[in-house]
Amino acid sequence: MQIPDFMMKIPLTVIHYSDEDPRTTKGGVQSFAKSLKLVFNEVEFMTPEDRDFDYLIRHKIPVICDNQRVVDLPRNFPVIGFQHGVGAVKFSVTHSRGHRRLARAQKRAAKRDNTLWVACAEWIATTFGRLYGNYAKYIIYHPIDVDLFDGRLENEGSRLILHDARTKHKGRDLLRKVEAAFPEWQFEPLDCKPDQVPDRMRKARAFIHLSRYEGNSIVCNEAMAMNLPCLFTKVGLMRDRNRPSDIYLVDPDKIYNNREYLLEQVHLFLTSVDSRPYHPRAWVLENATASISQTKWMRVMVHFQQMSGWNLGLSED
Repeated sequence: MQIPDFMMKIPLTVIHYSDEDPRTTKGGVQSFAKSLKLVFNEVEFMTPEDRDFDYLIRHKIPVICDNQRVVDLPRNFPVIGFQHGVGAVKFSVTHSRGHRRLARAQKRAAKRDNTLWVACAEWIATTFGRLYGNYAKYIIYHPIDVDLFDGRLENEGSRLILHDARTKHKGRDLLRKVEAAFPEWQFEPLDCKPDQVPDRMRKARAFIHLSRYEGNSIVCNEAMAMNLPCLFTKVGLMRDRNRPSDIYLVDPDKIYNNREYLLEQVHLFLTSVDSRPYHPRAWVLENATASISQTKWMRVMVHFQQMSGWNLGLSED
């Protein structure tokens, strides 16, 4: 993704610090880390395996840190903590030991002083505020490349329904029931390289995401930017007051506990894709583009400059 020529990136070098290196691994946090290159002049990456805190302190480089990892940095070092999701809520869905550890780590991280909190969805900021008192003042939705995900569909007569049901809590078992009930449709996972996703979506008739938990799903935002009819569960971004409206929304508890409700809702959705227009791209254009993200990050960095006392050469103008 490229920012248009008339836009200037924020003239700063920042470091993204998280568990995994986004240059060699995949995931939501990694995609977010790489998207920072749309906003800042230079983005460097650091993990617990190759961290150099002396380098950070010596050069006073702002660090954008994956939520629970803020505790790794020296206490007197100012840091931006980014809230991608709520471990306690995720654990309530998955009951996995890893997510229980995540919840505990996020609870500890919430107590760190000298931290400026930013979230990728309002529901995340609100939930952290209620649970631990570290409400994020700034909400920055994941920016989508609306030139790459351009909304130009080539799906006339297509029976392809894409999904991202990689795990149980993302709807893997539900998709098996749906596939069996609707053999006239072709259900396929979005299993391809990142640079192939736009063209894969371009050929689809719709996108379905039957997840029980999300923070703010990037793939859902990409499907909306592509202007695909979308069936989503009311999780993640769909819990925000400013959530997209031109989508088909269902209750996650009902579809996971009631097979008849699941199949009825999928049937109604599949019928609707041929009987009504869907235009979810409009929400992305109004809320989740690179230029919008850049404007919001500038506000964050001006705040960070004031909090840290560092002269980053930024002004609110």
